[in-house]
Amino acid sequence: MKLKRMWPAYCIWALFIIFDVVMVASSSFFLGLFPSDKKIMYTAVLTVLGILLMSVLMVFFGKLYDSIEDRVASRENLFDILYGLLMGIIVASAFILRMKVCANGALEVSGKLSLFENAVIGGTNVTPENDLLSIVYTFILRGILFLTGNDINVALFFEIVSFCIFILFSSASVKMLLGSLPSIVFASFVSFMPIFVDRFRIPSLGTDNLFYVMFSVELFLIATLLRGTYLGRFVSKVWIIWYLIVGAVIGFMGYTDAGTLFTVAPLVFSILFIAGQEIKSGLFKLVFVLLGGICSFFGMIIQELGPENTLNTLVKWATYYFKNLNTFSLFMIYTDYKIIYLVTVIAMSGVIIGFWKNRKIDRVSPWLLSMLIIYVTVPFMGATQMNSQIMVTIFYGFVLACVVSLITVSPEDDGLIVIEDEEDMEQEEEQAESDEENADNADEGKEEIEDIAKEIVNKKVITKEKEVKEEQRFVPEGMVLPMETEADLGERDEAPRMKMPKFEGTISIDRKEIEQALKDDFDIPLKPGDDFDF
Repeated sequence: MKLKRMWPAYCIWALFIIFDVVMVASSSFFLGLFPSDKKIMYTAVLTVLGILLMSVLMVFFGKLYDSIEDRVASRENLFDILYGLLMGIIVASAFILRMKVCANGALEVSGKLSLFENAVIGGTNVTPENDLLSIVYTFILRGILFLTGNDINVALFFEIVSFCIFILFSSASVKMLLGSLPSIVFASFVSFMPIFVDRFRIPSLGTDNLFYVMFSVELFLIATLLRGTYLGRFVSKVWIIWYLIVGAVIGFMGYTDAGTLFTVAPLVFSILFIAGQEIKSGLFKLVFVLLGGICSFFGMIIQELGPENTLNTLVKWATYYFKNLNTFSLFMIYTDYKIIYLVTVIAMSGVIIGFWKNRKIDRVSPWLLSMLIIYVTVPFMGATQMNSQIMVTIFYGFVLACVVSLITVSPEDDGLIVIEDEEDMEQEEEQAESDEENADNADEGKEEIEDIAKEIVNKKVITKEKEVKEEQRFVPEGMVLPMETEADLGERDEAPRMKMPKFEGTISIDRKEIEQALKDDFDIPLKPGDDFDF
């Protein structure tokens, strides 16, 4: 997907510069490696050098990719196969890594154990659950335990598989919006998060991974809508149903977690700025997406306590999420893996210089704005998953994918493709089919004419052969021919007779040429008076 480079993109880029500089500086300041009396000076030097180094690397890798871009494009099918293999290896590695981390972690399973107790087949220790994620989690886990038996390790296995599904769907979304190589980078980063995220080191049960799966599906549907719109699909009015479905998923996720509404909003509204498309067309799609989202959201609100309590339910929902005002926490400051986060935010600064490689199109602004919104909403968002350490770290992976996307973008790419309406395409296909039929009919007619011509020629040849045979009558000497009847004479008179050629002038032979041809080196000229007696 490619967007038009317009003024909102420049504003987002400027805000991201401020954000990234603050992130690099704060991570450097709290790194704990600098003396306290010169900490500010060392922090400033490290921040400037880190961003400059990343800018140089962006220019270098950008030039390197431009030099091999044609060869990469010529082997697109090969790279698609390689992408599938690498993605399979990455996801399998993520699964194995999480299994080993859980096996080497704490012996006892912690977290929300009521999820397993409620899912146990024939269990009596049931704890009432009111939130939607817990109900869905218990329902799915109960179906799995019905097949495997009541083993808590199965619940841990379900947690790991859920996160692998999240990797697949979110990587597919990145591939559609940013490209294959950014998708590989994102999947690799997210797959090996257990190395520096403590949450994955402790075997625990919770609805977090289920939420990540649902969020990745939401991203996948939005990415499919944006990618299809860019390629000229979804033109017919029938696709209004598809817009409503995407909107319904967004509204449902917004009801489940209010933070998703703010996070995916930049991606949804980017449909207005898709390259090669009029704003009116994007606005038409956006209206139906929003309509589906509003209907889905209020439908979930109404189903809780009924239509008469809609306002009370809405206030309760808002109170649950919009609270904890004036609370702000930078987890990367307090984590034990400060150096990894410092390297990550320095790598994210590649957006600063990479943004200018192509000044005609834009790909990364919606992702950057989502990253900014996550940090801006932290002070006044309550129990949302979107500002947790894991989700923020995941969005670091999205920004790193943006950096790789800026490396692989062509400087001359204007983002325009040939877009045809579905009706026009159908008419062209029908016209092509009719032309093929006419060509086939013409070929058949031509073959028939050639066959007829061959038959006529063969008949003429046979007739001439018969005539020649009839006229050339060789009679042995002494043989008496029978008398011809009148019928024979009539047939001979009707048959066409050959005409003898007429010669005009005199037919003669050049004797001098004959004598010259017959003469050889052994001929002796004769003169009068020669005597041949010996």
